[in-house]
Amino acid sequence: MKNTNFKKNRIKYLFIFIFIILNIYYLLIKTELYESRTALIVRDMSQNTAGSSLGLSLLGINEPSSQLQDSKIVEEYLKSLEVFKMLDEKFNLTQHYKSDDIDFIGRLSSDATVEKVLEYYNNHLNVNYDEISGILNISFSHIEPKRTQEILEFLVENVEFQINEFNRIKAKKELEFVQKEFLAAKKKMEDSSKKLEDYQNKHLLLDPSTQASSSNSILSQLDSQITKKTIEYSTKKNYLNTNSYELLSLKNEINEMKASMKNLKGKLSGNQDNRLNKVLFAYEKLKLQSEFDTEVYKNVLIQLETTKIDVMKNNKTLSILSKANLPDGYTYPDKPKVFVTILILTLLLYGIFAMLGSIIRDHKE
Repeated sequence: MKNTNFKKNRIKYLFIFIFIILNIYYLLIKTELYESRTALIVRDMSQNTAGSSLGLSLLGINEPSSQLQDSKIVEEYLKSLEVFKMLDEKFNLTQHYKSDDIDFIGRLSSDATVEKVLEYYNNHLNVNYDEISGILNISFSHIEPKRTQEILEFLVENVEFQINEFNRIKAKKELEFVQKEFLAAKKKMEDSSKKLEDYQNKHLLLDPSTQASSSNSILSQLDSQITKKTIEYSTKKNYLNTNSYELLSLKNEINEMKASMKNLKGKLSGNQDNRLNKVLFAYEKLKLQSEFDTEVYKNVLIQLETTKIDVMKNNKTLSILSKANLPDGYTYPDKPKVFVTILILTLLLYGIFAMLGSIIRDHKE
């Protein structure tokens, strides 16, 4: 009779046994972990986003923020093997994860690989970014409250350096490019200035445009004098003999001024290779090129100095909203929650198996 009752209730006894074993492990054996938390916000000091954000929001456009990118960089950095090696060297985490300080199920085996140890470390590290507030929440769990706080403080100290180092590497690459552009712009400016100087020396002119302006003024004066002398000649011709000394002198003077005017016009715009308009055109072309190259050089020089400053300064700053706390009680496992969860799951599974057993028995009968 007893044997029959046992067979009939063996599923019930099995689930009671599982329920007791799981509760013994989670409530009595499983290692208690203390969690320390901190809240950070990464700010970009190189940008004044307030005004630009307002302008874009008025247009209905959301400005892309670099905070998400910076937070992802922080997350990947904190979870990297490089950071774990630094922590391991300072706090002996690998030895701790394999030690008897952790329960026999939760601890790593003595021959665990580096990848397994890194995965175990990442399971105890939690990094969460709140896109609405821009706050980066970081937490770490360990069996010792003080050690938990120390590890989290160590991580935070290295975060700001890494963010700025990432930006400095970018700035250094940009600096190399700008330096090449600076040297090219400098050489181009020097070459164009030398060409302009050589051209001035060749034609013995400081500024052909000044000479052209002076020649035009002389032409205007000559034309005015020729007109004046021609009128005087026509007036005196009415009452003087054409062979008189005064008329002959006026006529010669008019002819000389016309010859001078013709010669001057030839220098300005004739068929000569060194005519002033040709010289002026070539000079203006060289002058414009020199001014353009000088302006490019000035702009590249400004960019070079700005980039040098960017390499040295910290564009990003880390504002700690809440420091890593010293936990006064364990966080994991949440024993009341675990007990209720095991109870519900056990009852649920028992109900399913009991129902399946009842269906099978009905079919057999």
